[in-house]
Amino acid sequence: MKSVIQKRGIVISIFILLVHFTAQYLGEEYKTIEAISKAMLLPSLMLYLAVHPNVSGLPGKNLVLFGLFGSFLGDVFLINKSLFIPGMVAFMTTHIFNILFFSKIYGPAEPRSTKLYVSTLLLVLFCVFIYFQLKDGTKGNLIYPILAYMVLISSATLMAIHISKHQAVKMIANTFWIPGMLFFLASDAILALNKFNWAINSPIKNIGLLVMVTYGLAQLFLVKGFQVYFSQAKK
Repeated sequence: MKSVIQKRGIVISIFILLVHFTAQYLGEEYKTIEAISKAMLLPSLMLYLAVHPNVSGLPGKNLVLFGLFGSFLGDVFLINKSLFIPGMVAFMTTHIFNILFFSKIYGPAEPRSTKLYVSTLLLVLFCVFIYFQLKDGTKGNLIYPILAYMVLISSATLMAIHISKHQAVKMIANTFWIPGMLFFLASDAILALNKFNWAINSPIKNIGLLVMVTYGLAQLFLVKGFQVYFSQAKK
């Protein structure tokens, strides 16, 4: 069983995602399958990473697994629409652990690239855009924790961009971590825009599928990047 997970873990996770997409598309009658498959995604990715022979005992492994566990909790909380805030907090822990992991590879004080400065400007503008899109649809002061979340995920994205300057991990960052964080950013932005804007003013059919497609790709890219990094570090 262990060898199957080592060799086919990503394929198993993709299969779980496809089951989830199908159940989500088919509607209310398949809500139970949709919820179970969503809850199974992160454990399958965590198991794949945990049993991989090149990951055992390496620095940073626990940071990555704690981050993935935060995403698992976030997935479980968000199955219930009334648990949006706990779900958001759980995902915040994911981004904190990812920031810590990336910082261990190439810290914020290391030389910065022009790409990082341009990306910072673009993500600041992105957060401002999200703020103005959501502020009228949120109740009370909810917009502020949402904005804090957007700043945090943007910071994790910028760290993935920053470490791409480090020659030892440039290929991994450009191929896996940067696309993964951008998909994560897109998924959360679509989720928030739909919940607090589009669903109120102009509902979009099956928008949840786009949220999960981008989210699923984000996790697959990030985890594969972690696995490749640890395999490279082991050698």
